[in-house]
Amino acid sequence: MGDTAQTNSSNKFFISTTPQNADLDDDPIAGFPGLVYTEVASVGSVGELGLATNILNYDTWASEVISKGKGLTDAGNADVEMLRIPLDPGQIAMRAAGATTNKNNYAFKIEMQGGTDRYFRALVAGPRHPGGRNEDFDLDVYTLGANQSTLDITA
Repeated sequence: MGDTAQTNSSNKFFISTTPQNADLDDDPIAGFPGLVYTEVASVGSVGELGLATNILNYDTWASEVISKGKGLTDAGNADVEMLRIPLDPGQIAMRAAGATTNKNNYAFKIEMQGGTDRYFRALVAGPRHPGGRNEDFDLDVYTLGANQSTLDITA
């Protein structure tokens, strides 16, 4: 596809049901690609993931220009919204991972158009139920607290 822009249409979202509390890498056996994933049905939106580094500022009485430096980096918190399907295996796994007593991280995979898989590792909180009006769908929304940078692997 070359320089063609990609959309999210036809992307697929997966969870690995085995807790992953240590950093993973792109090793085809031990890393993200070597895990077993379960597709989560009817995902409509995955929020923003990626690195956000704090910019530190400091000035003194004698400063003409503020001194700046890089602080800690956050891998992001993404809200994942889906149509609620009670018996979908992927959604069952999301509910189990989101239980308040579950403090584990899980690996996730997004299969994207063009042959790229995006991987990340995160805590799961939720689900929240946004409610709505009489013609709105019943939704589940989870917040994924990423504890590792996203990793894109192109086949």
